Amino acid sequence: MLSAGQSRSCQERAPELEYYPAALEAFQSKVGGLARSDARAVLAAAPTPARAAKLSLPQLRSALKRAGRQRSIDAEAERLRDIFRADHARHPNAVEDAFGHQLLALLKQFDGACQAGDDLAEVVEAAFREHPDAEKYLSFPGLGVQLAARLLAEIGDDRTRFANARGLKAYAGSAPITRASGKKS
Repeated sequence: MLSAGQSRSCQERAPELEYYPAALEAFQSKVGGLARSDARAVLAAAPTPARAAKLSLPQLRSALKRAGRQRSIDAEAERLRDIFRADHARHPNAVEDAFGHQLLALLKQFDGACQAGDDLAEVVEAAFREHPDAEKYLSFPGLGVQLAARLLAEIGDDRTRFANARGLKAYAGSAPITRASGKKS
């Protein structure tokens, strides 16, 4: 179902949620998609379209707060309530209930994968900040800690590996390729 590709593949349409178009509408367009902690908390509280339609604003607010959301809780709860109560294609209740049980089981696994990813990100950040060149990498425009750590891992921390910037550009594949033949260079 929801892969642990830490949000990326969760942006794609999850076939296991095709029985629940309101959930796809509610969360797929948001950054992080179904990997968001608030999406997982709401889906755990209402794994079927019928249960989602019955959620009250206080229940939605509670689920959002449990997931760690701190801003725009009321607006998000109202948005979700409107989506869940809108008309969507539905399956028979027995089918939705079966899919709901499957969703709850998969959410438990997905929560574990997301937690493992978050734990790994914390370890990477702590280790990267201890590196002597961390501030240099973080000074590059657009590089956050995770991307800077990946760049450091790709290039390596052997300062003698590249004699100059041109060598690094050639390694990265962005240096111009010069060819010389007879009359042209």
